[in-house]
Amino acid sequence: MTMRFATAVLLMFFMLAPVVLAAPQTSVRDQSSQTQTSVRNTSGSRGTVVTLVNPLGEGVGLFGLLDKILQLVVRIGTIAIILILVYIGYLFVAARGVPGKIEEARRALLWTVVGALILLGAQAIALGISATVQAIATGN
Repeated sequence: MTMRFATAVLLMFFMLAPVVLAAPQTSVRDQSSQTQTSVRNTSGSRGTVVTLVNPLGEGVGLFGLLDKILQLVVRIGTIAIILILVYIGYLFVAARGVPGKIEEARRALLWTVVGALILLGAQAIALGISATVQAIATGN
């Protein structure tokens, strides 16, 4: 039963991951408004200029990158938790009053809730660390 559960979760994850990744972002940035840096080519050819564009957008550094990664993990994790909760509902219905199967479904529900709390806690901890680092950097 556990192997089918893991297979179902992985299958749903890989089916929905492209949908989450292709979802429109909250802000659309124009290519011309992104930060551009000019670097002179030193290979001997004169007049060659290479322009580097920050793919994350203007003013986005390491903290912005980590924030975007965390947001992606939370989005995918939320979808996975919802799908697992639906499966746990099926486990309760399929148990049909058998004490062992009901206990298995309860255990799965408990660990799913623990996983959801860890997911939300990770975001809260990241916000706390970010605020602390910014406060230290500004001297407050």
